[in-house]
Amino acid sequence: MKKKDILLIAGLLIAALLLYLVSLITLGTEAASVVVTLDGEEVLRRPLAVEDTYEIRQEDGSVNVIAVEGGEVYMAQANCRDGLCIRQGRMKNAAKTIVCLPHKLVVKLSGEPIAQEDNDLDVIIQ
Repeated sequence: MKKKDILLIAGLLIAALLLYLVSLITLGTEAASVVVTLDGEEVLRRPLAVEDTYEIRQEDGSVNVIAVEGGEVYMAQANCRDGLCIRQGRMKNAAKTIVCLPHKLVVKLSGEPIAQEDNDLDVIIQ
C-alpha cells in the first residue's frame, strides 16, 4: 500500500468513528416533549408522556393527525397525496423527525421538558 492509501483509509475510519459518536450522543437524548411546526412556526408542544391524538387542520383543507402512544409519536393520518409522512413510522428519540412536505409540517421530539404553565396550552391551527 502506498502512503496516500493508508492516509485515506485512516481518514475514512476517523470520519466514521466521529459520525458513530455523534449518532450515539443524539440517540441517547431522552425525549420529553413533542413539538409540531407548521411552515416554520411552532403550533403544538405537548409532553411525550401524555397519550393523546392531535389533529392539525389548515385553512386550505390540509389535515394531519399526530398520535402519541407508549412514549412514541407517529403520523396516524394525513390527507397529503403521497402519504410519506405516515410511512415514516414511530419515533421515540430526538434523532428522528417526521416531515409532511406537502403540508409544510414537521414533528420532532425535544429533550426540553414543558413548563407547567405551558402544559395546558394547545395552539392548533383551525
